[in-house]
Amino acid sequence: MPPRSDAPGLKWRTRTDGRRTAYWVASQVCRDCKGYPDRTVRLAEGLTEEQVAAACRDHTERLREWIATFSGSDRPLTVYDGTITSLSRLFQEHPDSSFREVKTNTRKSYGDSLKVIEATVGSRVVPGITVLDIKRWFRNWGAPAEAGKPPRPKRAHDAVSMLRQLLRFGHALGYDECGTLAERLKNLRFQRPGAREEEMGLGQAVAFIAKALELGERDMAIGVAAQFELMLRQKDIIGEWGPANPEAADAVHHGDETWTGAFRWENLPGWRLRLRTSKTKARTVFDLQSYPLLFPLLESVPHDERVGAIVKGEHGLPVRERSYRKWYRQIARAAGIPDSVWSMDSRAGGATEAFEAGADIRAIAAHLTHSNLSTTPRYIRKTEKQTAEVARLRAGSRPGAPKE
Repeated sequence: MPPRSDAPGLKWRTRTDGRRTAYWVASQVCRDCKGYPDRTVRLAEGLTEEQVAAACRDHTERLREWIATFSGSDRPLTVYDGTITSLSRLFQEHPDSSFREVKTNTRKSYGDSLKVIEATVGSRVVPGITVLDIKRWFRNWGAPAEAGKPPRPKRAHDAVSMLRQLLRFGHALGYDECGTLAERLKNLRFQRPGAREEEMGLGQAVAFIAKALELGERDMAIGVAAQFELMLRQKDIIGEWGPANPEAADAVHHGDETWTGAFRWENLPGWRLRLRTSKTKARTVFDLQSYPLLFPLLESVPHDERVGAIVKGEHGLPVRERSYRKWYRQIARAAGIPDSVWSMDSRAGGATEAFEAGADIRAIAAHLTHSNLSTTPRYIRKTEKQTAEVARLRAGSRPGAPKE
């Protein structure tokens, strides 16, 4: 038997038939293994003492490399103990987790779902969870917050999608129970939340802009006008704040944060805006002089203020998403716009207006930067004009109907 110093982590176990089997055990090397996935490794049979010692040293070196990756700020706070909460925390802390790769707004969305999961089922142990449990959780997650309130299908769908991601992550770390449960869920389908039907019509966009200007919120007027006229996502208009990135080009650096975005004064040569959209990365260009709601607002900005982000917030810095949402709702309410109409609905409102004006669906898709034409009809809301046209054609086709 090799000395312990030559074979760190070595542990022998005796089987019922009397044979002894060599194992490498991480806890024999150090007390806190930082969630190392290969906690116990059975070594091959028939190895010499030198080969057993070499195998133990190899496994120990991998363990030490694992622990070394968690030095300083990357050091994990959680060790997986089989519970959903520990898996959630490890997913958020692990340096190789996709949680660290996604953009700030996506990470926030992930965090919201993880909070729901931890608060409701975090104490459950993965090996004891069944598919029926998860179906019940889905129903509970989507239930109204209280009596008389509407159901929350998006909350449920986001939470169950995040649970699937947690299980896949756990399986990638080597926890077989996570992979087993993820496999059982693979063919199970959960109801998706229905597509939004709201839109911001032209009248509402005009009312919002007028009220924003009346309240002295010129940048909010520009923001909503740009979303409606250019049919761009909110993120494409207000950009995004994230962790400090000194190497980011055309960015604003403030403390430990960096703002990036394409809707900047420096990006409007000849009043033409060129950008890659935030979601699809599609290249597009807009002649801003062609948009009567937006262009006069841009022209009204004094020349000495035409620097950096076009839509600014506190302290002259690019507006933050939470501030934009809050101010949008305050102004929308003051303008008589229902709470059911969100900032994002201005994009659908622009698409619907274009369709009703007779624009070809392919041209609308190009304006929305949709690569798949089948996506575009979702942004065109059912309108009175469409139903009236159908009614007119049906009535005109009936026997005895007057000919036009």
